[in-house]
Amino acid sequence: MNRRFRAALGGVLLSLVLTSVASAAPTPGARSLGDPLLPLLGNGGYDVQHYDLNINYNPVTNAMTSIATITSKATQDLSEFSLDFRGLNVTSVTVGGQPAAAVARDADKLIITPATAPLNSSTFTTVVAYNGVPVEVTDPDGTKEGWIRTSDGSFVVNEPMGAMSYYPNNNHPIDKATYDMSITVPSTHTALGNGELASKVDNGNGTTTWNWHMGYPMASYLSTTTVGVFDYTMTLGPTAKGFAGNPLELHNALESTFTAAQKASANTSIAREDAITKFLSDVYGPYPFDSVGVVADRLPASLGYVLEVQTKIHFPSSSVSVNTLAHEITHQWFGNSVSLKSWSDIWLNEGWATWSQWNWTNKQNNGITPAQQFLNNYNSTSNPTRWNVATAVVPTAADIFDTFPVYTRGAMTLEALRQIIGDGAFMELARTWVTEHRFGNATTADFIALAKRIARDRSGFEASNLAKLDTFFQQWLYTPAKPTMTPTTFFQRTDVPGSVDGTVPGTLALTIGPPVKFGAFTPGVARDYTATTTANVVSTAGDAALTVTDPSTTAPGRLVNGTYSLPQALQARISPSGVFGALSGTPLALQSYTAPISNDLLTVEFKQPIAATDPLRTGDYAKTVVFTLSTTSP
Repeated sequence: MNRRFRAALGGVLLSLVLTSVASAAPTPGARSLGDPLLPLLGNGGYDVQHYDLNINYNPVTNAMTSIATITSKATQDLSEFSLDFRGLNVTSVTVGGQPAAAVARDADKLIITPATAPLNSSTFTTVVAYNGVPVEVTDPDGTKEGWIRTSDGSFVVNEPMGAMSYYPNNNHPIDKATYDMSITVPSTHTALGNGELASKVDNGNGTTTWNWHMGYPMASYLSTTTVGVFDYTMTLGPTAKGFAGNPLELHNALESTFTAAQKASANTSIAREDAITKFLSDVYGPYPFDSVGVVADRLPASLGYVLEVQTKIHFPSSSVSVNTLAHEITHQWFGNSVSLKSWSDIWLNEGWATWSQWNWTNKQNNGITPAQQFLNNYNSTSNPTRWNVATAVVPTAADIFDTFPVYTRGAMTLEALRQIIGDGAFMELARTWVTEHRFGNATTADFIALAKRIARDRSGFEASNLAKLDTFFQQWLYTPAKPTMTPTTFFQRTDVPGSVDGTVPGTLALTIGPPVKFGAFTPGVARDYTATTTANVVSTAGDAALTVTDPSTTAPGRLVNGTYSLPQALQARISPSGVFGALSGTPLALQSYTAPISNDLLTVEFKQPIAATDPLRTGDYAKTVVFTLSTTSP
């Protein structure tokens, strides 16, 4: 019994060893997410769930000492993975509480080899300690982003790639995560993060830690840790609600050195952010976050753009345009909550925000209608080459933020669609879009599919008009030319394909006329005797050939009279242009065709040469010949 037990145990051990050997070894995660415009951004093999950033920043030296704690879920067994990170000094890395086996830098990649490989579907924590002076990032279009130095701290905006300038991350919108940000700065300064202020701690040493919490998924390019001397306020909106149903928190920060007039002007616009958010919530459905606000700072050089930082809209000057504010608050739905999967789909962010700005300005700020905006832009004859870039086919990363193709033409596409499917259906489309893809990612193909679904179900579009919508989207989104299909032309005509068909049976038809008669041959007189008949050809084949053959075995090609035959061969041709050829047992080509033909009436001429010395026997000379119509391509 003891022996049998050991044998069984040994068998189990053997099975375990074989199973272990058969398991696939962990592999490195990809160092790209394959974005066609920005292929160096993003990393594969994991999905970040949460970032916890602890940043200790000295605005005098512009230096930071920081720790990034990154919680991720592995999507494969990981022998190695990478994070996007530029410039700063890494002092330590742990994965799952263990020091990393290896840490390397390759351009903007921080490459980590864990001591123990995270297994597929497991959650693991990476802690990166780092320090140094962060530097700004230059976009492919030449603009600045990332950690932008100011006289009193930093102005942090990251679209599309600047986040890697101050913390390691998976720097692509496809990998969204929640955030906690603890930013320690001198107590004279304000530190601004995304979301809501969870706490503000006086450290008793002249520094204060600002603890911000963003509990909804966020793309890395929408994060911020702006620091400066600000007039900062937090109030509750009187009408707008946050996603959780509570009064909307309004976090606003103005550079303290703005003049009184500059602050008053900015605050006039900021005072409308609650009403703007309420208006947009009535249009698109619940505001997707629990706070919103404006950060207006003074920069050493013109930045050239405002950014829809998640819950903290960043203006690089004291000029806070209320129309621009409406545009950027719209982005909280379109771009921030519903994010793109590829940067080539940027029009889904900017087109919606621009259309929404038109709509809000018309209804709330005495602007012209979106329909008039469409007409003005469509009918403008200035700069006709502006149509040469398609909205959803951005040529290069330097073109991501081109105004006309991405913003204006994107908004025109939406306005034209609104007029085509009707206002009610269009509003349903907008609300369904932000609901079905809330806190996620979507593509242009997803949008087109939803638009057609709404057009079918809400507007009653049948197959022909749905097919016209395909043409509409092809022209407006994918064709580098001015579209010809507009709300006016869409309903001017409907082309519906109808089938009209008939069948042609395979046909090779040949009709030969009356028998050929030469008449009497005169002995002792040299002469060519001729006679004709007809051949009518009908062919449905791709090619055809008409031939004549003497199939007999007696004197092939020559007329016979009993046991006698004429000395010279019978000849034939198509008259009048053909060339006579001698008949034989081999087919003599008379006419060829390279296409179908119907009722081609030919004159077939025969010639019988008789020489003065040819012996002729009394009686009838004759021969039966065979005409053949054939093809190699039925």
